[in-house]
Amino acid sequence: MKKLFFKLHRRLSLILALPVLLWALSGLLHPIMANWMRPDIAHKFLPPTPLRADGSELTPAEAMLDITELHQLNLIQLGETPVYRFITPDQKLHFRDARSGQDLPEATNQLSEQLARAYLADSSSALVSINRIDSFSSNYSYINRLLPVHRVKLDRADGLEVVVDPRTGKLATFDSPSKRLFKKLFSWFHTWSFLGARDSALRITVVLVFSLLALLTGLTGIISLFTLKTKRKDGTKRKLPLRRKIHRHLGALSSVFFLMFSVSGIYHVAAKYNYEDSAQWHSAQSIHTAKLTTHPKEILEHSNSPISSISLAQLNGHAHYRLAIMDREKSSQTLYFNIETNNLVEDGDEQYAIALATEFSGYPTDSVENTEQITNFRKDYGFIFKRLPVVRVNYNDQDYWHYTVDTANAHMAQRTSPAGLIEALSFINLHKFHFLDSISKELRDYVTAIAVILIAFLVMLGSSLLLKKSRPH
Repeated sequence: MKKLFFKLHRRLSLILALPVLLWALSGLLHPIMANWMRPDIAHKFLPPTPLRADGSELTPAEAMLDITELHQLNLIQLGETPVYRFITPDQKLHFRDARSGQDLPEATNQLSEQLARAYLADSSSALVSINRIDSFSSNYSYINRLLPVHRVKLDRADGLEVVVDPRTGKLATFDSPSKRLFKKLFSWFHTWSFLGARDSALRITVVLVFSLLALLTGLTGIISLFTLKTKRKDGTKRKLPLRRKIHRHLGALSSVFFLMFSVSGIYHVAAKYNYEDSAQWHSAQSIHTAKLTTHPKEILEHSNSPISSISLAQLNGHAHYRLAIMDREKSSQTLYFNIETNNLVEDGDEQYAIALATEFSGYPTDSVENTEQITNFRKDYGFIFKRLPVVRVNYNDQDYWHYTVDTANAHMAQRTSPAGLIEALSFINLHKFHFLDSISKELRDYVTAIAVILIAFLVMLGSSLLLKKSRPH
């Protein structure tokens, strides 16, 4: 049996040496990209600014006489021009001058450029290009969540580019030439993007098979390590060649890291068969444009505090305006008022969050345990989810524990099931070593780097021993 494990380890090592080496070395790119060579950007978030309306604007109903229904509506400032940004039920984005009602076909690019310059604090560099992104790829991965988005490139010495979402004004990601190169190398050699899209069955299956074989290689190596006899039959100690001795010591030292990486990696890859696309879900709400007869100036006068944004919300079968107020001292930072009656709704954000979560989940409202407003990114709702502020709706006795929704945009932000939570925790702690964050994120990066370097040396040394063994004398 011992000889069988040893023979299996040697044969599997010949097959798995290159994939494991590529996984290890490309894994080293992660701390490099995330922290050591991370580019700096002037602003990751744009501070809210008060909306202005001087009475010269048309009402939404007047500006959109030819539009029957809207999914969403905002009043924004494009340069010095007040503009209606609206989304129709077919999820197409449109812009119209709030004063004249004229279509603004170039406004998507203009807003994308305006947002990019604001995030970069760069008003002088010449515009090079703006490209729309409709799907995730090696250049724009699923971790960024937002779609569709626009990549904006300015003529800058540092080569920094930003990807923005003109629907919400949010920053999706930013990168430099080195980070773009590292991301491409990482996607090729670590996640094997050359095999297809993120949800490709071929890609998932191939990576899973090789991951399982890698785990089997590691396990047979560990078994051989602890069962290999160190003494001859006569009791004398066996003298191993130096390279074999180093390989054994490296194997013992890196075995725990190898098991952590491989087990969590297998779990993470297998979970991809159940493709999670909820971050792209949007509400099916549809509001008749003819009802939107309130003037923007009157809308803003519903609050004594400055208003940073206006959006639409369908609540209890009635259309409402949702106002985001800028008074941090108030417990509620939103106001909802019925478009038809002008009556304010108490706890409107909570009610609307439950309505959206009910739409997305199909769960009965009486299974709602409570709601929680999230205004900052944290461990259980990280920066990768992009949307803030959001409301989390917690459920009792349901498949998904909670649904987190973006009430300003009638959009899904996150949902969590027990299985999904276990997979996420295993991946961030066993694969990315986030359990070390409480000590030091810098320590986490160094431990990660040491672990993958040890595994890379182990593979290279083991390969050299196999090549030497197979070379004819």
